[in-house]
Amino acid sequence: MYRRLLIFSAKILIKVLRLTGTSGSALPGRIIERLYPNFLNKVLKPVEKKIVLVTGTNGKTTTTKMLVEVLRGTGKRIITNGTGSNMTRGLISALVEDMTYFGNLKETDWFIFEMDEAYVPVFTEKLYPHLTLGLNVLRDQLDRYGEIDTTAKYITSAAEKSDVYVFNQIDPLLSRVSEKLPSNVGLVSFGVAEKLFNKVTNEQTIHKNEVASADEAPNVQLIDATDIDSRLWLTIESRELGDRWQMDVPLQGFHNAVNVTAVVAVLQALESVKIDDVARCLKNMKTPFGRGERLKVKDNFFTVALIKNPSGFTSNIRTFIQDSRPDVVLFVINDNFADGRDVSWLWDVTFKGMILAETQLLTSGIRGADMALRLKQDGLKAEFIPNVHDAILRLTKAQSNNVTIIPTYTALFEVRAELSKYTKVANIW
Repeated sequence: MYRRLLIFSAKILIKVLRLTGTSGSALPGRIIERLYPNFLNKVLKPVEKKIVLVTGTNGKTTTTKMLVEVLRGTGKRIITNGTGSNMTRGLISALVEDMTYFGNLKETDWFIFEMDEAYVPVFTEKLYPHLTLGLNVLRDQLDRYGEIDTTAKYITSAAEKSDVYVFNQIDPLLSRVSEKLPSNVGLVSFGVAEKLFNKVTNEQTIHKNEVASADEAPNVQLIDATDIDSRLWLTIESRELGDRWQMDVPLQGFHNAVNVTAVVAVLQALESVKIDDVARCLKNMKTPFGRGERLKVKDNFFTVALIKNPSGFTSNIRTFIQDSRPDVVLFVINDNFADGRDVSWLWDVTFKGMILAETQLLTSGIRGADMALRLKQDGLKAEFIPNVHDAILRLTKAQSNNVTIIPTYTALFEVRAELSKYTKVANIW
């Protein structure tokens, strides 16, 4: 009765938040987490072999969305934390919203959960998922995660309890995890052809090291990737099936080409989807909020691309600034808890030679002045506008056809809230 009452109350709260347009997808989960600490274990233990975890430093939200898009597109019923709230409280909210008012799970094919690396050990303490996907291990929020070896240990804790571990073969730490797992864990690797190594951005390349080559080709491999008109045209190969497929996906950037390859590897491991269905379902997918999201404001196009660490920042500079050549770029940098309080990582990113001299640069946010200083050190002049509202207002009045906004996590919500005053912005609920 207590559990049913909690779930009923949480579902009502979700409806109220939705109706008022309030951003707070984790709030119902946070309340249940405090009042019923064992909620996840109780609810998910009977269905743990239907759980797929997506974890890693970058790409979790986009990869999870693609997996869900394909599986739903082929008739599967999926529960997922689609808002990107990837700590345990976000998972609880996702489950509660889908449950009946009597507190029961509906019949579901797969539970596809995006999972914050630091919460992986918490989630898998008593649960044994069917599959864990490791995307990458990169230096990120040192105040939360510590060194990258610690992040790899978090992912190991889930991989060793899974039936299948799908991992990025060009990530040394994730490959090392695969070597340490029990023999009963199935291994599926994904990676890129050697001719594409020069396009990789990871913990090695950002420090000017070469991408490590494996002794054998991965199970699923990206053979070719081209950006054309804000879309990716890909060729992906399966070593085991001996097939190659062409795909057309409405995403940008080589990092997303690798994410698509990861999706194919997971679906091949699940053995429940034909690859032709993958291409069909992904072709018309909407870009996840803030991950290269493209919005039209009056006659101008605004691209919003989230950053949170040096690798992701470098990838976004290449994709949304160097290749796209916008007229104006706004960097919005916050240092709230969810962003990481330490912003020294800005100095690990190279801007020199990546941004055209005629590009107008603006900075904003709590640490916008730090960002302006960082750009100055690379010979680039940026104007600091402290208030995000004023910065967005400036952009909407400018005669600029192509605008790129690069925010950190909490800044992303501020930016989208301001843009919603001038154009339709999809609700992240």
